[in-house]
Amino acid sequence: MIDVAKIQDSLIGLIGFKQPFNPDYAIVDSDNQLSKSGYFVTDNPYSKIEYIKDNQDYLQISNADFNTVLKQLKESAISNVCNQVFSEYDFLDRNLLFKNATKKVNTNVLPIGFVGYEIEVCNVKNVAFKINRVLLDFQGTGTIKLLLWNTASLEPLYTKEITITSDHQSEVLDWVLDNSNNTYKGDYYIGYNTQGLTVTPYARYYENGNVMSNFKHLEIEQISVKNHNSEQLFDVSTYDGLSEDTGLNLDISVYDDYTDFVINNSYLFARAIQLDCQIQCIQLYLSSLRSNINQALSSQLYEKIMIELEGTSADSMIKVKGLKNQLIGEITSIRNEIQKIKIGVKKSGQILVSTLQ
Repeated sequence: MIDVAKIQDSLIGLIGFKQPFNPDYAIVDSDNQLSKSGYFVTDNPYSKIEYIKDNQDYLQISNADFNTVLKQLKESAISNVCNQVFSEYDFLDRNLLFKNATKKVNTNVLPIGFVGYEIEVCNVKNVAFKINRVLLDFQGTGTIKLLLWNTASLEPLYTKEITITSDHQSEVLDWVLDNSNNTYKGDYYIGYNTQGLTVTPYARYYENGNVMSNFKHLEIEQISVKNHNSEQLFDVSTYDGLSEDTGLNLDISVYDDYTDFVINNSYLFARAIQLDCQIQCIQLYLSSLRSNINQALSSQLYEKIMIELEGTSADSMIKVKGLKNQLIGEITSIRNEIQKIKIGVKKSGQILVSTLQ
């Protein structure tokens, strides 16, 4: 699994467009000229700025809007390549923290302070998890403020105020905890402060109702921190175990996440992104309303463009490997490198591997 938006933000300057010498088309802004990898879309003669500009469906497109088009082409190329590389099913586990039946008769009196869970992630690389939702089982009505910290920061990563109106309700969170932000591994803490609380959690005292599920690559423990009433992270050496139920039942997914891998090994993807963007540019003016209306593409030019995209047949006198076949080759190479990482094979000089634990 990958977070495409984060990858696009990080890789948007990986490839660029060269500024044309023709002053009438020297309209590419500095952001779109940037190419950290040295690969330029316009290195292909059929992906010139002149061609892209002249075949925009809207004749009067402004320079600013045209640069937005160029940025969108790069973003699409990034997402296309990543989705082709990471096309396998990456979920490792999904479950509720408490999945067994319970009954709602007794409630728990909680200590004053913070109550919730410690979530420890194993040291396996590229593992992430997502708290999809929280099921809440409380008596009474009122509001709790759910807090989630990582040990890397005193400030919470996520917060959400939840109004309790019934004895059982579900709240969608979609809180993603991966290694692509400023946190890497460490421990996570999720829960709420009990001071001033007007609701009380139901006790899960029924058969195996309070038995927690096991999650692949996660260790979860119920905790309390007495007298803690701040939204800043507490001293993590001071928490105690908690036998009382908190009223929180987390719905958690665990999966392989390669967002950080892509961001930190971006140059491995540069050539494929360049090729995909070139293909998009060529397809753009093949399908352009203006080129079709004006019949700008002669049959000879059309044939050359199709050879550039698809290549020549096996029995052709001149062998041309089309852009699409080149892209497939690059995708295969990237997948092979990733597979080496998965099975622990290292090939020096070709890929940068994060060694943080």
